[in-house]
Amino acid sequence: MKRCIIALGILLIFVSTSYGETVSQDCGCGLGRVAIGEKEGLGWNLLGTFLNGLCGNQTFGMSSGTLECGETTKFAINERINTFVAGNMDSLAMDIASGGGESLSALAEIAQVDPALREPLASELQASFDAIYPDADVSYTHVANALREVFARI
Repeated sequence: MKRCIIALGILLIFVSTSYGETVSQDCGCGLGRVAIGEKEGLGWNLLGTFLNGLCGNQTFGMSSGTLECGETTKFAINERINTFVAGNMDSLAMDIASGGGESLSALAEIAQVDPALREPLASELQASFDAIYPDADVSYTHVANALREVFARI
């Protein structure tokens, strides 16, 4: 048993410098995320996930909003924006061009834009349409990045 723990420790140290993902992005919420923080590497992700599973505290954290389970991180918002844009390219283009619509409202909700700023955001997006959709074959990643640039200006 002692050899397994030592081998696991050496493996974690070796692997932790191999990848640049952060623990908060991959291991979820719980004790592992709180204890390990924002350290980078696969080893840290594995250790954070192991701590979360060992302690069985994610369910408690999710239901109580503790252990960093209740917050919506910037990473999560960006991923939601990417997913939404990828699935709604055409309707989003039409709504941005017209300055309003259901998909534009949904995007503002996903991006957690203050309701008071949604009308100016729609106008700014409409004015930036050519930069957001420069051609018909534009990728969703370009559109999502261009949208985030506009969000940052509002």
